Amino acid sequence: MPSKHKGHPTIAFRPSSPWQYSLIEERAKLSGLYKKDFIVRSCIYSNICMVGKKENIERIVDSVEEMQITMKEIVSQLSAGDFSVSEESYEEFRNDMLALAVTVVDILNGAAYLFEKKPDKDNQHWKMDLELEQFREMLRVEKESDDS
Repeated sequence: MPSKHKGHPTIAFRPSSPWQYSLIEERAKLSGLYKKDFIVRSCIYSNICMVGKKENIERIVDSVEEMQITMKEIVSQLSAGDFSVSEESYEEFRNDMLALAVTVVDILNGAAYLFEKKPDKDNQHWKMDLELEQFREMLRVEKESDDS
């Protein structure tokens, strides 16, 4: 039947913010899974499912190195008083870097047993705080635009 795909219904969603979209994209990329498989596993198991391949570790290291290079460039530009970006570019950069940082922390937290350490139980709380702060900021911006 044309409206059926392998007999399974489709599940679709639209992230409600650019932050959520960036976080999902980064986590899926670094997991080594197809995005649909990542989302299914994340919904079922509520954690990042890593595929233990050398390529995935290299991808993580490359991403962290890219973040380090970007941060060094920003520090250099700020020191020189030469840092100017559009609000849209800043928000995109902020979301990408924050998603990468949170994802790396989650991956390392999930691999704590490899280093004979216990996972950080407060890990979920600080991510929730970040999301709440972003929501508060969105409300402030909406209120300011309504007041104008």
